[in-house]
Amino acid sequence: MNYMNIKKIIKFTQIRIFIICAVSLLIVQGCTAVASFPTVARVGDTVSVMIGGTERARTETTSVILTDSNFTDWDLQELGLVRSVFNLRADARSKGMNYSSYLSTYFPWSKGHEPVQTVLVIDIPIGMSIGDAVLTVNHHKGDDSSGLFLPYAINIEILPGEGKKDEFNRKDPTYGQLPVSFKSLEPAPHAKISFGIDNGVILGALSLTVDFDENVVAPGDINVYVPESTVRGNFASPGDFGKTQRMVYWRQDGEKLFVDVIAPQGIKQDFLKLYLMHPSGIVGLPNFTITSSVIYDVQGDELILVPTLEYFQ
Repeated sequence: MNYMNIKKIIKFTQIRIFIICAVSLLIVQGCTAVASFPTVARVGDTVSVMIGGTERARTETTSVILTDSNFTDWDLQELGLVRSVFNLRADARSKGMNYSSYLSTYFPWSKGHEPVQTVLVIDIPIGMSIGDAVLTVNHHKGDDSSGLFLPYAINIEILPGEGKKDEFNRKDPTYGQLPVSFKSLEPAPHAKISFGIDNGVILGALSLTVDFDENVVAPGDINVYVPESTVRGNFASPGDFGKTQRMVYWRQDGEKLFVDVIAPQGIKQDFLKLYLMHPSGIVGLPNFTITSSVIYDVQGDELILVPTLEYFQ
């Protein structure tokens, strides 16, 4: 292997480390990032790239086609080389999360989800031609917040020689080197409760009762995740912080789940998402169902608003 190829491999390693370290910053600069710089690798190597921001994309449903320099298409999904699709979130204390432009902070919420950066991890197929290649990625979902058009086209340069699959090993004090479990980074099965996108509705308080099949999912295994928002103001004025504050209380009694939200200053419907989590591996469906919903505005008057519940395995 010549000196130039060694330099390119070093560059590839640096780029991959850069992606892992900088992805949280990129999430809040403009919109959610897509890898736009050339990446270099050998056949057999593992590559990580950014593919926008979507909470609906999954490892099994993301289409990934790698076209080599001889214009041969390699279907990485069919070949079992799509290792993982998962989301990262920025540090809530970061400058970008708190002081980016209104568009940067609001745009993901307008797509129905909090700001996330979606990462794709793949292995390069053995046998493909060296030279310039194009990775074409499509997750077929309508909630992408990158601001770019699907499918994504990402440049990869394939170098001579054969690389090695990266297990992203971590050191365990008891068991030594262990490979990363990508499944642990991917979403657990969950129900998402939302209240619509910017129809001018301001919520003051709400109370939900959610039924579920306790014979399928253990009540004590259910958790509730409520993402925070730091969006403030509008296009014309930065505005003050505090407009998305809310207090969430929840409990379950073994048969039903009770969720109460209080937002004394009022909260726009966009910025309230509730996720009901449960472990993987259950037999059957938990059948999360909203059986009671009472929603009030900041004056205490009841609103006619029907929350939406979607279930994702």
